[in-house]
Amino acid sequence: MLVDQETIKKIKSLGLNTYEAKIWTALLSRGVSTAGELSDIADVPRSRSYDVLESLEKKGFVIMKLGKPIKYLAVPPKEVLENVKEQIEKSTEKHISYISGSSFSGLINNLQEVHEESIGFNEEVVAVLKGKNIQKHIDFLFKNVKKEILLSSSGAKEHSVVLGDITNNQKNIKISVFKDETKKQKLMPRLCVVDEDIVIFPVDAKDTHPDYDVGVWIKNKNIAGFFKKLLSG
Repeated sequence: MLVDQETIKKIKSLGLNTYEAKIWTALLSRGVSTAGELSDIADVPRSRSYDVLESLEKKGFVIMKLGKPIKYLAVPPKEVLENVKEQIEKSTEKHISYISGSSFSGLINNLQEVHEESIGFNEEVVAVLKGKNIQKHIDFLFKNVKKEILLSSSGAKEHSVVLGDITNNQKNIKISVFKDETKKQKLMPRLCVVDEDIVIFPVDAKDTHPDYDVGVWIKNKNIAGFFKKLLSG
């Protein structure tokens, strides 16, 4: 059974390596088969076929049929998918539970203190953010805001959920949206100001894909104050 590389790549996302993906797809085409037959069909070395099938059995992709010679049955793909999804969910829950626990929180708090002490020597920052890291950083700034958020109307749409949470949970936070489509702000780039942090987008949103977007993050009290006065005036 010849399977193209793209199909093998997709099957590997179920948690299989290349040999496992090839053997399993070969077995699906046969229904029941021996290790030797599958080795020939899948173009996998015979010296590896038994190890691969043993691994597939442990992962829940095949079932060993007793008898001589030993044959294997393929677990239906829909059943495999449900099993894989369940395993991923359990693993994710376990991981989240671990990193949310008190012992890990202690580590994070210590690392946070180290970080805060280090940036105390360099309070002003100018850095470049790219792709999905832009939104992650802005969301982090929003969640840790102390006094005020000022942003363009396009930014308000992008972060409406987070802003809504802030409005509901922190009544003392001032959120202002300037209409960047007006004549006054015609040449103003996309930006947001969170306390003393500013993120400016040099490229218009319609001219770039989110994965390739670029933002300039500036942490400076005076520059933040300048933008606040400019946009609120």
